[in-house]
Amino acid sequence: MRPVSERIALVLFDRLQELAAQLDPTNTVVSEVVRPTRYATYTPQHNQIVIVQESPEIDAQLSHAGNPPSVAWRQRFKVHCHVMPSELDPTTLDSLINNFVADVVVAICQPASSWHTFGNLAINAMIEGPQIIEASGGVAGMTVPVLVVYRTSELSPYEMRA
Repeated sequence: MRPVSERIALVLFDRLQELAAQLDPTNTVVSEVVRPTRYATYTPQHNQIVIVQESPEIDAQLSHAGNPPSVAWRQRFKVHCHVMPSELDPTTLDSLINNFVADVVVAICQPASSWHTFGNLAINAMIEGPQIIEASGGVAGMTVPVLVVYRTSELSPYEMRA
C-alpha cells in the first residue's frame, strides 16, 4: 500500500497521462508526462507536462480529534506545462500556452462531478491561478498549481480518513 499523498499524486499523473494518450488533433498533443526523480533526469520537450509535489502543510482547522485523531493536509502539486515550439511554427507562444493549460485543466477535472475527491482520497481540491514560466533555454510555458486537501490517521499516513 502507498501513502495517501502518493495515491493522490498517481491519480493526478494518470489523468494527465490520459491527455497524453489522446489522439484528438483539436487538443494539445502532449509529448510526455513526467514526475522528476531526485536529479530531475528529464530533458525539456515541446508540450511536456512535469508534475512537482511541494511540501505538505497541516490544516489545523480541518483536522479532527478522536482515537486516533486525523490530520488534514494541504498538498500542492505544480503542473508545469512546457512549450518549445519550432522557430518555424507560426502559432503565437501565448496561443500555444493558453490551449495547453486549458487542456491540462480539463484533464485534471475529470470526472467533472467528483474530480476534486481524487478517487475518494481527498476532501477537496482546487485549481489555483496559473503562473507564467519565463522563457529560458528555449523553454516557456505556464504552471498550473493544484491544491489538494485530504485527511489521514495521525498514526498512519497510509490510512485515509473522512
